[in-house]
Amino acid sequence: MNITGGQAIVEFLKRNDITEVFGMAGHGNLAFLDSLIDSHINFYSVPHEQIAVHAADAYFRIKNKISVVTTTVGPGSTNTVTALADALLDSSAVLLICGGVPSFFTGKDALQELGIHNDDEQYQIFKPVTKRIWKVNDISLLLNSLKRALHFAIHGNPGPVMVHVPLDYFSKKFNFNFKNVTVDYKIENNCSPSDIEKIISLINKAKKPAILAGNGVILSDASKSLTKLSNKINIPVITTMSGQGSIDETSLNYYGFTGVVGTPSANQILKDTDVLVVIGSKMPEMDCNSWSKDYFLNESTEIIHVDIDPYQFSKIINSRLQIQSNAKYLLENLYSKHDEFNINIDKKWLKKINKIKNEWNIHLSKSKDSYESPITVERLLSDINQCIDDNTIIVSGVGLRHAIGQFILFKNPRMNIVGSGFGTMGQEIPAAIGAKIAKPEATVIAIVGDGSFRSTMQTLVMAAEYNIPVIWIVQNNYSFNIISLYQNKHWGRKIGTDFTKNNNLYNPDFVSLAKSFGLNGYKVKNPNNLLKTIKRAISSKKPCVIDVISTMTPNIKASGYWAVNDIFSKKWDGNPF
Repeated sequence: MNITGGQAIVEFLKRNDITEVFGMAGHGNLAFLDSLIDSHINFYSVPHEQIAVHAADAYFRIKNKISVVTTTVGPGSTNTVTALADALLDSSAVLLICGGVPSFFTGKDALQELGIHNDDEQYQIFKPVTKRIWKVNDISLLLNSLKRALHFAIHGNPGPVMVHVPLDYFSKKFNFNFKNVTVDYKIENNCSPSDIEKIISLINKAKKPAILAGNGVILSDASKSLTKLSNKINIPVITTMSGQGSIDETSLNYYGFTGVVGTPSANQILKDTDVLVVIGSKMPEMDCNSWSKDYFLNESTEIIHVDIDPYQFSKIINSRLQIQSNAKYLLENLYSKHDEFNINIDKKWLKKINKIKNEWNIHLSKSKDSYESPITVERLLSDINQCIDDNTIIVSGVGLRHAIGQFILFKNPRMNIVGSGFGTMGQEIPAAIGAKIAKPEATVIAIVGDGSFRSTMQTLVMAAEYNIPVIWIVQNNYSFNIISLYQNKHWGRKIGTDFTKNNNLYNPDFVSLAKSFGLNGYKVKNPNNLLKTIKRAISSKKPCVIDVISTMTPNIKASGYWAVNDIFSKKWDGNPF
C-alpha cells in the first residue's frame, strides 16, 4: 500500500481497534493529524500536552483499552514527561507518538533539535518514564516499531511507550506491508497446578491468613474472581490504595486499604498476618508503611507473591513462594479448588480485627454529619457518597485520595482512579475527561484540592470544546493543605503553602472561571446546601465546577506509618528502622 507515513499510522491504529487520539497540533505531527481526518478515529485537542497523557492514562484504567497521544517536536513532547511518569508507576498503557526533527537535518542543529551529547536525542528524555522507546531511523521500520511498541505497552506489566518519528516520515510515501501488524492481546499464564496446591497448603496451615490485593487484580479483570473466592473460603482481604475496587468493598471479608492513612483494620492485618498472599502489587512504600518493622508484617510472616512481573519478587521483602501469573488466571484456579481449603483462622484474632473494623465504621459515621463551616472533608465525602451509584466513577486527587479511600466503598473495579505511584498534583482534572470518554454512560466526579485544580485547570477548555459532562468538586481551603499541615507540624511555621494576596487568603474565582469557559459553576459555603448542589450538577448532564469552601484544619486519621515524618523530626538520626 503506497501511502504516507501518517496514513500508515492511521491504518495501523484502525487495524488494532484504537479509536481515540489525544494531543496537540504542531508542525512536527501535522501530516499525521491530517491523516486522521475522515478516519473515524476520534481526535481530542488539548490545551497542554500533559493533559493529553493524563486523559489517555485514565481512559486505559477505565476501559482497559489503549489510546494514543500525539505531540510535536521539542516542548510539545517534553511537556508529556510528568504525566508519563504517572502512567508508568501506576501501570497504565499509553502509546505516545512524537514528532522529531526531519531525518535529513539530524545533527545540523535544526529547529528544536536537542543534540548536545548525541544527535537528535529528544527521545533520551523519555527513558525513565516509559517501558520502552523506539526511534524510527528508517521509514521502512515505522510499522514494525509501532507493533512492537503496542505489544510492550499492553503485555506484562502495562505501561507507556514512546515512538519517535522524524516529521518528514509522516509526509513521505512508502509501499507499506500491512500483513501481521495486529497485536494479540492474549495474556500468557504461567501458574501451574503445583503452584495452586502450594498456596492452598500454606493457607490451610495458617492461623492468620490474608490476601493483599493490588492494582494487578484490577488490570487483569480479576475483581469478581477475588470477591467470589474470599466469600467462599472466608479469608480476610485488604488492598493497596491503587488496588481499591479489586474486591467488592461491601463484602464482610474486606478490611480496607493499607498505608499511612489506610484503615486501622487493614494495617492491623498487615502487622499480624502469618501468611500473606500478595497479588498484583509491588508492595510500595506508602502502602506498606515504609516497611517499618513496627507497622509492616512480622519476622515469621510467610509471603506468597503473585505478579505478572517477575522482577518484583523479593525486591523488598523475601517471599516464601513466588508465582509469575496473571491474577485472574490464578484466582480462578484457586476458586476451582475451593473445596480443598480448610482454613482454621484464629478466632480471637478474627474477633480483634472485626472489632477494629466496626469501631472504625462507627467513627466514620459519627463524623459525616458535621455542620461546621468551613465544610469538613468528612461532610463533603459523605454528601458525595449519597449521590453515587454503581455507575459512578470517582477520580481522586493526590491530597484527598486517602480520605476518599476511607469514606467511599467501591463495589466494582475500574470505578475509581487514584494516582498512587508518582502522585502528580493536577492529574485528576484531565483524568476525569479520559474516564468520561472511556465510559460515556457513567457519572464522573473528580474530587480535587484547590492546589491541584490550579495546576491543570486549563482542562476546562477541553471540557467546554467537546461538551464532556464531568463534575469537578474543588475542596477550596486556600492552600496546598496536606503539605501545609506537615510544615506546621514539624516547624511551626509555613512558607509557600498557603495562598495569599495582600496577606489575605486568596484563590481565583473558580465559579466565574468555569462560567467564562461555558461550564456550570456553583460555590458552596453552607454544608446544608452541599448535597442539593451536587445532585443539581449531576442532573444537569453538563460539565460543572463546584467550589466548596473547606476547612484548613482537617482531622486526618492516620493508623499507619510514613518514614518522612521521622525524617522531618528533630529526633531524626538518619536510621530509618
